[in-house]
Amino acid sequence: MLNPDSKLVYNALRSLVGDDDVYKIIEADEVLEKLPADKQFTKVQLSAIVRDLKDREYIGVKYFTPDEYCLLTYKRFDDATAQPVVVAPSKPATKKEKAERVPYAAQAEQPEKQAKPVKKGTVFFMAFLGALLGSAVVAAIAIVIARFVL
Repeated sequence: MLNPDSKLVYNALRSLVGDDDVYKIIEADEVLEKLPADKQFTKVQLSAIVRDLKDREYIGVKYFTPDEYCLLTYKRFDDATAQPVVVAPSKPATKKEKAERVPYAAQAEQPEKQAKPVKKGTVFFMAFLGALLGSAVVAAIAIVIARFVL
């Protein structure tokens, strides 16, 4: 969420640059002219706000100096400007569905199902088979290279 000053600068940048995903060069004076008369910033304050917008990924900046900016604006939607989502009411739950629902606190108290432990011999055997299969693949590739390339 942006503060009001950043929103003003962002809206001014969007009106100057547009939404065509092309970097454009604008001067700081152009941005300052777009701002309302009661909200005037210095070029240093404007640079700080542009840097903040860049860090929050509202704008993309190739370069900027205190007097000139090469940037583009991204299409971002804040929570305040987003349309409220209307959720359609769902059908009422049946008795079976109600019985299966368990509150989170009750789930935490229930013991979790333990996985069956794996024996040490099984782990060693699987690791050995993996190493054997890997070395066989490498040997086959080496034979093909030696036979046809060299």
